[in-house]
Formats: sequence, C-alpha cells, structure tokens
Amino acid sequence: MTSFLQDLLNGLTLGLVYAAFALGLSLVLGILGIVNVAHSALLVLAALVYFELVNVAGMDLLLAAVPTLLLFLLLGMGMQRTLVRRVEREPDTTALLVFFGAMVVVESVAIMVWTTDTRNVRLGYLADTLRFAGLNLPVARLVAGVMTLVLFAAVHLFLTRTLTGAAIRGLAQNRDVVEMVGIPVRRIALVVFGGGVALAAYGGVVLGLTLPFSPQEHVRWLAWAFLVVIIGGLGN
Repeated sequence: MTSFLQDLLNGLTLGLVYAAFALGLSLVLGILGIVNVAHSALLVLAALVYFELVNVAGMDLLLAAVPTLLLFLLLGMGMQRTLVRRVEREPDTTALLVFFGAMVVVESVAIMVWTTDTRNVRLGYLADTLRFAGLNLPVARLVAGVMTLVLFAAVHLFLTRTLTGAAIRGLAQNRDVVEMVGIPVRRIALVVFGGGVALAAYGGVVLGLTLPFSPQEHVRWLAWAFLVVIIGGLGN
C-alpha cells in the first residue's frame, strides 16, 4: 500500500511539473492558434538564466523567478512584434517553419553560451525531503507543484473574471468580430504571446527546481508539453 501511495504522490507532483511546461504552449495555441514549437527551447533557455541567477549570482531561489519571468515577458513581446505579426495571417505551415527556425536559433545560442553540459540548480533550503507515513516528498517538487496550482488558478481567474480576459476569450473565438467591436486585437495578441513566453519561462523555473537539464534536450520537454495539451484538449 505504501508503495502505491508513493507512486501516486510521485505521479501527481510530476504531473504538475509537466503541466507547468504546457501552460504557455496551451495559451498561445488556444488563443492565437499558433503552434509555438520554439516553446521548449525558450523553456530551457529560461532554466539556464534561472541557473545563472541562483548558482552564479547567488539570488534567492524564489526571488530569482521574478526577473526571469519579466525578462521572458519582454522577449515574448519582442518576438510577437517581429515574428508573430508577420506570420499570423499566413498558412499554418509558414508559421510552423518560422517557429522551427526560432527554436534552432535559441537552441544554438544556448549551446554556444552554456555548452551541452547537464546542469542542476542549487536548491539550498528547498533541498530537504518531507517524510511522513513512510512516504517521501522532495520539498522543491512540493513548492513547484503548489506554485503551479496557484498559477493555474490565477490564469483561470484572469481569463474569466476580467475585461481583458473576456477580450482574450473573444479573440480565441472570432478575431474578425473582435476587431469590428473596437477591441485592440494587436495589443491583446501582444499580451497573450508575451504572457505565453513568460509562462514558458515559468516552466523553465520549475524545470530548474525539479530536474537536471541541458540545452540540447529541450525537445523532450516539448513532447511532454504537447502530450499534456492534447490530453487537455487542443485549443482548450
């Protein structure tokens, strides 16, 4: 029985980790209809930035997440202005090729700067393991899971209880109608894609807290993110 409960606990916490990887990908796909295959490369790049802030600069584990997310929010907005606007009306294959190119560029830059070495974020005060009733739960994975649940709730409330969230949901349903009623579609799309990349960076923070990582292995996390999105419902 204890073995079953331990496996269940491991599955739940690991599932929350994979859900963190998928949230930004799901948001961009569901709202903008864009398959951002560069998502995992950005996720691992964020994990590497987070690694630098914690292991090299000595920042607090939780505080280091804030500048990481802000940096990638700005990066996502820049990508939206330079890439997404140019391909959002193009055929899906064109957008897919553009983001595949972006994935290759991000991966190459990460390898040139950080090499292909596998890295682990120094967990410090989150390195302990909770033990109760014969079960073991790493504190870092528990913290990552709780943060992910809070983030999911915040995103849900934002999309369902705010005017901006209503505009975003309207954009997902019919872009042309949203434009006709005077909603600034380009500004909303900027927020959505920037937020999607920031959520990819959050996935990178969770990756750093829970698993070893290296730049060339990002496709592994992309596969898991797509699997979560497919199970949850494409575009949902």
